[in-house]
This record gives sequence, structure tokens and C-alpha cells, in this order.
Amino acid sequence: MHGSAVASNTKLSAFPYHCDCYSDNPTSVDLSISEDVPYSTNMPVIGSVHSLETFSSNDGPGIRTLVFLQGCSKRCKFCSNPETQCITNPYSCPDMAVTDEEVENVVKRYHHFLQPNHGGITLSGGEPLLQPDFAGSILRKTKGLGLTTCLDTSGHGNAEAWEKVLPYTDYVMLCLKGMDLELASFISGVSKESNIRARDFAKYIRDNYKDIKLSLRWVLMSGLTDTDEEIEALAAFAKELKPVFTHVELLPYHILGKEKYDMMDRKYELEEMEPYDYEDAVEVKKKLLRMGVDATLAEQ
Repeated sequence: MHGSAVASNTKLSAFPYHCDCYSDNPTSVDLSISEDVPYSTNMPVIGSVHSLETFSSNDGPGIRTLVFLQGCSKRCKFCSNPETQCITNPYSCPDMAVTDEEVENVVKRYHHFLQPNHGGITLSGGEPLLQPDFAGSILRKTKGLGLTTCLDTSGHGNAEAWEKVLPYTDYVMLCLKGMDLELASFISGVSKESNIRARDFAKYIRDNYKDIKLSLRWVLMSGLTDTDEEIEALAAFAKELKPVFTHVELLPYHILGKEKYDMMDRKYELEEMEPYDYEDAVEVKKKLLRMGVDATLAEQ
């Protein structure tokens, strides 16, 4: 993910450098941690969680508890939380294991602060749709507390997985990597098929969940995602998603989290790219507005 929230080491869970990653292909659209995790409606649901922030104001309406789930199916070049990419099974890596009840207890503790202004919980990552049983259970319990639920995702998975989560979801923030599929594949580090699946996910919401409010997150990268062709294609796709589409959230490229790559002995592939100029981002916002697409600009 590339929002303003950068995963920290707040606990519930451990910084996972010592855990072994899955050997499965992380780019598979059908990969799900839940396939290897026992599930029962009568028992707590266990998932892999990197960390949890109790008060976030940038990831959905109101004040929100933000849960960074562990594991991601993409390898985005701009990812500010690369340590959440490693896909781990909570049963083989118990330091990452958290139950849905533990998350619910945190939400209950801060319920008084979360309830005003449509606050609630946001599941981020990593990719929360890699753990559909766990994510769905957390969202269902949160809605039972009278709070709103939000999914920050890049659209992983398939209809079977989506149906475990979307019935309990109020808001979806879908991060698209690019409209040109070759560009999207270059940025995300995965196949064109995976990026098509993200668009299918948006259409699935439009066709089946009219009450969900869907926003599109778009990272502005100079010369890549800010071209006229990309912005025009983004606007056209957004219009296809009515009535569930609400707005495009523009996220100027930043270098927050860059130092994590050094800590993990990994190459940061955008070493030469400068943070996106704020005034240029304002112009992109104006362009979308002129096209009839509502747009917001993330706080710096």
C-alpha cells in the first residue's frame, strides 16, 4: 500500500522478519491463506496480522482502528510497507497469529472514540483479501458493534473470497496501479491478469453491492500514472462504476518507508524517483473534476 499510513510495530503482532514466507506463487489470484487455516463458526478465527493502529484519520471516515494484515499478492514498486508482503500461515508462524476476538476487543475498548462521524475499522495490509475468512469475521463483529467497516485493498481473489467479506463492508478503497495493463503490471510486479482482477472486483461490487461506497486510490508517479492517457482512462473507468463509485483519492508518490528496504536488505527500485510535486497533484485533481469525476488529494 502507498497511503499516508505506514505500518509500525504496534502490537497485537510481531515484526515478521524471522518468519518463513509461503513458497506458493504470491501473484496467484486464487491464493488464500484461508486454504491452509482451519475454519469453524464456533471457534475464534485466526489470521496473520502485522500490526494495529488504534487511531487513524486518513483511512476512511471518522476515527478508525487500522489493522495491517500480513501478506500481499503484489510486489508494488512504491510499497511503503514491504515487511507486510511476506505471506505467512498463522499456525506455522504463531508470532503473527491474532484472533478475530482479539481485534474485536480492541475495537470495543475504543468504541466511544470510534463511533462519531461514521468511524470504525479499516483492514489494510498487505492484502486483506488474502485472508477472507479472518477479514470477514472481523468486519462482521465490528458491524455488530454499530461501527462502520472499510476495506483497503488492491482487489485480490475471486468471487468466492469476496462473498466472505463484502456482505459486512461499508467502504472499499481500491488501489489501482495503472489503467494500461503493461504499466499496471510493471508497477505492481505481477501479471496483467492480476490487474484485470482488480477491475473485476470493482465491477463485482457495482453489480452486487449497491450500498457499498467505493473509492479508487491512485498513486501519482511522474511520467507514469499522471499522463493524459492514464488520467482519462481512470476517469472513464470511474464513471463505469456508478452508482457505487464516490471519488478518486490521489496519493502523490512519497518515500515514506524507503528505509525499510535497507533494513530488509532489499533493493528499492524507485531510487531515482522524486516525491510527486504537490502543485502538480492539484492540477491532476482539477483535471479529474473537469471530467466530471470527484477527486480528493491525500494529506501530505
